[in-house]
Amino acid sequence: MAQNLDENEIRNIAAQQGVSITFPITSKGPTTTNTGDVYVGMNKNSGNNMVYSFLFTKGARNSWHIHPDAEQTLMILDGEAYYQEEGHPRQLLKKGDVVVTKPNVKHWNGATENKACVCMTISEKNEKQHAIQYEKVTDFEFSNGN
Repeated sequence: MAQNLDENEIRNIAAQQGVSITFPITSKGPTTTNTGDVYVGMNKNSGNNMVYSFLFTKGARNSWHIHPDAEQTLMILDGEAYYQEEGHPRQLLKKGDVVVTKPNVKHWNGATENKACVCMTISEKNEKQHAIQYEKVTDFEFSNGN
């Protein structure tokens, strides 16, 4: 269950991590689908898409997951991130980088071990659930990109 937090508290966490937040982030993400401290804010959930903002603290990441029959765009707003699709090498992303994940592609993303990450996702909506979660990204996968 997501834990609601004060926006100033999250801005302070971001500042301590060396990044800044542009869009509202209001909750701590669940530990069942994330490793480390991940904070999230829903910016839009209507029409044909959903927009979320995230703060991944250093080394934090989400689990392997897919978006059923829906494309997702990931935009890095500050800091550094890793992104990896199953069967492909991990990519290093920096502020201004954009990655489009095709529907049903198993992937994960999160902050690097040395820098936090602030990002935004835009996901297509359909009648299916937003994401199907799989196993957590292991420390070995995170460190080696394999």
